Amino acid sequence: MSYKTIVLHLDDSPHCAARIRAAAALAARFRSRLVGIAATGLPDVIVGMNGATLDQVEFIALSATALREKAEALALAFERQCAAAGVASFESRVVVAEAVDAVVRHGRCSDLVIVGQRDRDAPVEGVALDFPQQVLLHAGTPVLVIPHAGSGSWLGQRVVVAWKDTPEAARALRDALPLLHAAERVMLCAVAEGDTHAPPDDGADALVPWLATHGIRVETHLEASGDVGDRILTRAADCNADLIVSGGYGHSRLREWVLGGATRTLLEHMTVPVLFSH
Repeated sequence: MSYKTIVLHLDDSPHCAARIRAAAALAARFRSRLVGIAATGLPDVIVGMNGATLDQVEFIALSATALREKAEALALAFERQCAAAGVASFESRVVVAEAVDAVVRHGRCSDLVIVGQRDRDAPVEGVALDFPQQVLLHAGTPVLVIPHAGSGSWLGQRVVVAWKDTPEAARALRDALPLLHAAERVMLCAVAEGDTHAPPDDGADALVPWLATHGIRVETHLEASGDVGDRILTRAADCNADLIVSGGYGHSRLREWVLGGATRTLLEHMTVPVLFSH
């Protein structure tokens, strides 16, 4: 298994260049084709019940043109950065759609989707604050979220795997195998439940020999009971991890994403990239 095609979300945030650097390094490592998605978004226009006036039609056309030109500029900047970084295979796609719809649709035909953590202090016009959650929920593809605080271009040397006996955690672990193969250190972390410090009955013992068949050595750690997301972030900080692997928990009410507690904590407070699978 490898990441043959990586889809990357492009926007005009100040953090996009760092996201491209991380994606370019991964593409070089796995000899992937890197696809940058520049979504135009749609004009924010309210049309009356009796249809659009000539002025409204002209305004919509001008807005659509401006949005496309902005997306084309993002695509061009992406291509220039990829070329400068020596990425062997890349392309940009300008997509006339909302950002979530564009990344989800193209992400479904990829092996990995890379997006940025939302920065509440510097929101991006046309990109919802719950954008990473929406992509994770709907793409059906592992989603690597790059923190807005920045990330080194090389990730996956020291990996913390948040383990729980759930389909989401198992899927995230399998999706992360290409990265785990190259890691110097892999830590499998489970959080104790309640007041007990006894190992949870979570199937973690069976994971060690299974991962060994893939040539991956792991350390197992039982974290003290408490907020799962906080415990994982603390472990990652203590061992200077540069990647967290976690199941993405939650459910959908129409287009609203109702987060699980650990997923919410990781998305809001991550300081290193997190690979999620839902």
